[in-house]
Amino acid sequence: MRQKPRGAGSGGKVPLWERLSEPEEYRELCRVRLEHVVPVREPLVLVSQIQRSGGTLLSQLFDGHPECHADPYELKFGHPKQASWPPLDLARPESWFEILHDPTVGERLSPTARTKNPRGGRSVFPFLLLPRLQRAVFEACVEERRPATEREVLDCYFTSYFNAWLDNQNLYSGPKRVVTGFVPRLAMEPGNVELFFAAYPDGWLVSIVRDPRAWYASAARHFPKHYADVEVAMPLWRRSVEAAVEARERFGERVVVVTYERLVQETESVMGELARRGGISMEPLLLRPTFNGRPIKANSSEAVGSYGVLPGRVSALRNELEAGVAERIEELAGDLYDRAAA
Repeated sequence: MRQKPRGAGSGGKVPLWERLSEPEEYRELCRVRLEHVVPVREPLVLVSQIQRSGGTLLSQLFDGHPECHADPYELKFGHPKQASWPPLDLARPESWFEILHDPTVGERLSPTARTKNPRGGRSVFPFLLLPRLQRAVFEACVEERRPATEREVLDCYFTSYFNAWLDNQNLYSGPKRVVTGFVPRLAMEPGNVELFFAAYPDGWLVSIVRDPRAWYASAARHFPKHYADVEVAMPLWRRSVEAAVEARERFGERVVVVTYERLVQETESVMGELARRGGISMEPLLLRPTFNGRPIKANSSEAVGSYGVLPGRVSALRNELEAGVAERIEELAGDLYDRAAA
């Protein structure tokens, strides 16, 4: 009896995993994804304010919603810095991807810490996005759509981003209504807000304002290099809050200003309002922070032992401040927090 060739399967055929080399297997994967691209053209819900105010939490609350293309951590399409709106020259399409692509994607091919807690207890998740595939999807989108506006270029970028993210648990659910993403400090510059609404007249800006004492306690602990000096930190907090109030006054209901305290203590009420404004359904998923659909611990300055929103942290950090520091913060913040909350 003639023996089957080594590795031959049923019918004497060589199994696919032996017929394809690694480069061939990669090309086949890319071909299939390119043939089944999910277009991303929805308006952007941009979350932006100074760090340590709740932006990461809000992005994680949007994460698992089936009607959202939700970035799982922070959007990094800014140029030349993350907090800058990307300058796109419509006459130079060859420059678009270089400007918009996330320079940290290569670092995120390995399991990545999404909750970095200086006092222990971090959450680590994989984020599998192929840079070459992303560029291929972007170029295919540009070739097909021939973008004539900045919005169309950004649509191609988000199409490439969410389709090249291989383990994106939410890609095929839907129908989609919005793209959601958090960019720290971008909205602190009025010029950036103008450019955002020029590209996304149907978009939304959400800015979170945190009690200045709790914010300072968290920021000084998490980023001591930048925020340890109260005389340096508090003017930056004021700048973020004033920018949010100004944007609300200028662009009306397209801007939502919400306090961190309301977000964590009245989560259902706040997320219900954001869902209504964004045109998405109110789901229990909006009340539970996740990363790519998996429960994630809070990105807190304290050790965290449980999942979910942590309303108890609202007053804990604030009460840890020395009396003199708390008084100085009150002097520097004035009534700005109350004004924003109103």
